[in-house]
Amino acid sequence: MSSDIPAPPSAQNYSPDQITLYGVRLNFDNVGKVSHRTATLPLNENLLRMSIVKKRDDLEPIILTKEVIAVVYGYAFEGQCYRNDKPKLLIFHPTSRETAATGCGFDDLGYVMWGVTKKTPIMELATSTDFAEEIILNANLPGNRSPNTYGNSFMLAHRGGRLSRGGGSQS
Repeated sequence: MSSDIPAPPSAQNYSPDQITLYGVRLNFDNVGKVSHRTATLPLNENLLRMSIVKKRDDLEPIILTKEVIAVVYGYAFEGQCYRNDKPKLLIFHPTSRETAATGCGFDDLGYVMWGVTKKTPIMELATSTDFAEEIILNANLPGNRSPNTYGNSFMLAHRGGRLSRGGGSQS
């Protein structure tokens, strides 16, 4: 397949709002089988293990479900291919079974693909690994922060039929 043509939709599962995700599944056990569905990520000299558990008192992992923890590199929607600026770590329940990736340049490279719809609930996990200086201190320097984290002192107040800036003297 071409690098700019997505995989054809399945005739049995066609949905006009289908999104095809291309990536790599992380929640395998240590022999590559999908049994305990635990994702393992390196963390310094340790490993971070994530699994999806049922909402109840015990902490047994969900077994034989379709929940996927994956690194997603790109997607296809309405006949167009898109690449993420950087890989996204996502957790989702696909609407179609996992298959070897075809289309959008992901052929024969070890990637897989899943189908989801526009209304599929997805959780994105943002991960960064660096020193505390970079993650905490430098990220919060003025100019590096998100604009909504700065204090806002601008207010509008209704004064005699007109809106004016509050908090200061009127001219």
